[in-house]
Amino acid sequence: MLVERCDAGEAVETSRLVAAVRAALSGALGGVWHAAGVLADGTLAQQSATSLRRVFGPKAHGAATLQGACSTSALRACALFSSMAALLGGGGQANYAAANSCLDTHATWRRACGTAGVSVQWGAWAEVGMAAGVAVHARLLASGFDLIGLSEGLAALEAAVSGQGMPVLAMVPARWEVVV
Repeated sequence: MLVERCDAGEAVETSRLVAAVRAALSGALGGVWHAAGVLADGTLAQQSATSLRRVFGPKAHGAATLQGACSTSALRACALFSSMAALLGGGGQANYAAANSCLDTHATWRRACGTAGVSVQWGAWAEVGMAAGVAVHARLLASGFDLIGLSEGLAALEAAVSGQGMPVLAMVPARWEVVV
């Protein structure tokens, strides 16, 4: 197993990571998962160039640097971890929604070019993730959104990277009678 730290928003670090993985695997690189993310919530009036860079760096720029670092690999899978914020928005998350929409567009572009790519707009996971926490979970559940369990999420990810579906998929368990 190879464990490396990498700031996906930094092209040099991403290239170093991809080179280390290729070396560990004797040159073979079959797939990548881009799961970077940072929050800098605030109303639109509170957003600044700094808060936008903080969120766009790992998400949108990270996907672009990963694309560049893997451009010579015939990837069988390229999974981008987007967010339900790109699908539904979120209070104080204009920057986060926009950055995740970039991932959705990137996956669509990859597919149009004939390469592997899928962006999954994830809802909140039950045990881990950026939305982990009792208060956030309570707010989501009250709004009609259920949490993604580990086995449910892994099954969705496996189906998403099969390449058979659309380039942008949502995994947002909901009780629609409460949501609408």
